[in-house]
Amino acid sequence: MSTLVLLCYNCIQPRLARPFALLKIMLYQLYQAALVTFANLVQVLLFLTGVFYFLLSLRGFFRNGKPAPAGYARRFAVLLPAYNEEKVIKYSIESLLRMSYPADKFDIFVVADHCTDGTAAAARALGVKVLEHTGPDRKPGKGRALKWAVSLVLAEGGYDALAYFDADSLAHPDFLSVMNDHLAAGETALQGRQLAKNTDTWLPRILASGHIVSNRFFQKPKYALGLSATLHGKGMCFSRAVAEKYPWDETCLTEDIEMQMRLIRCGVRIAWAEDAVVFDEEPVTIGQYVKRTVRWTSGSLDTARRHLAGLWRRALAHRDAKAFEGGVYCAQVYRLAVVTVTAGLMYYTKDSFNLFIWLFQQVHYARLTVKIMSASVLVFPAAALLLEKAPPSIFMAYFFQPVLGLFRIPVFVAGVFRSRREWGRTEHTSQVAIADLVAEAPANEEQLTRTY
Repeated sequence: MSTLVLLCYNCIQPRLARPFALLKIMLYQLYQAALVTFANLVQVLLFLTGVFYFLLSLRGFFRNGKPAPAGYARRFAVLLPAYNEEKVIKYSIESLLRMSYPADKFDIFVVADHCTDGTAAAARALGVKVLEHTGPDRKPGKGRALKWAVSLVLAEGGYDALAYFDADSLAHPDFLSVMNDHLAAGETALQGRQLAKNTDTWLPRILASGHIVSNRFFQKPKYALGLSATLHGKGMCFSRAVAEKYPWDETCLTEDIEMQMRLIRCGVRIAWAEDAVVFDEEPVTIGQYVKRTVRWTSGSLDTARRHLAGLWRRALAHRDAKAFEGGVYCAQVYRLAVVTVTAGLMYYTKDSFNLFIWLFQQVHYARLTVKIMSASVLVFPAAALLLEKAPPSIFMAYFFQPVLGLFRIPVFVAGVFRSRREWGRTEHTSQVAIADLVAEAPANEEQLTRTY
């Protein structure tokens, strides 16, 4: 009996195995097709993103219009958050005191966030208001301190707009005058042009060159085409209505980027005020640069998690170009990971169709063309430095940008695993005064001598 069963099984088994083998082959082919399709879709998205920002940058070769002079001077509250900035806060406050704006039309508030040094005392010595965000019932953090301070300032009343700086930043004398003109033109959220204040060593020069390129080929074109500017945390200005409706986030490590995406998501356009210049301190050591960039990466990942889907929904539902570009920009935090995965997929599916490989094969003198295109990615933005008449030292430093690219992978990985509960301070030591950067910086005697 067992022999008969064995004979029957041996006869039937090949017929049963064949359909399963065919099914296995079909599933594998479907898997391969899906993988190849996904790999090419990602390649298309990367290619279109590059083309989009390249075409956008071309608008940077042309001039932007300026708002008409305002009919009257609005009243500003200028907020300066600080955490143990005794070494540099004097220079920041003095730059604000020297602004060529009616002294009775703006007040300066230093927000001392759990300071344990002489920051608050140094600020009071210069005659400005100090709001001390401290105590066991108040957790430290820039977002928390700003939200708390803004609520106090708004409750005080009488201000048409709020401007924000960092304790290491310097304001151009015309900053508030320019912002006043933009507010008169109906703009409610604004970002000034950021430049570096310390360019005496190679790392700050490299970063300074990046700011110039971004201003000319990114911020300027976006403003001209009706898109939203990028917030930088300093040199910002919001109307009272915007400040009241959109309080600062208490938990995000990059409160400026989070605010930027929240405003865009809610339909508020962020304008770029080219002539409202703010000078910022750049890191002077690789350690400082990496620490700051890791924090930015971690905060940007958190912001993308919160707002990316909402930006795409608004872009589709309202046909909002600002939200579309905001979504593209917000997604850039994943760019390194996406490029890495795409490269792996291209290698894994190298025997199938790949868009980049196919394009490479279609172009005459392909290798030479790729070399020229690769060089142009670095050389083309340098045109911004020529247009802005950057000093030779800054121009030459720009070509060392690829050196900083070596840190992108470890920085991204560190940003993924970094704790998002701790803000993480970058120490500031550059004691540069506004008079060292802007020769025409006047001394507003009335402002310099007033007390609160």
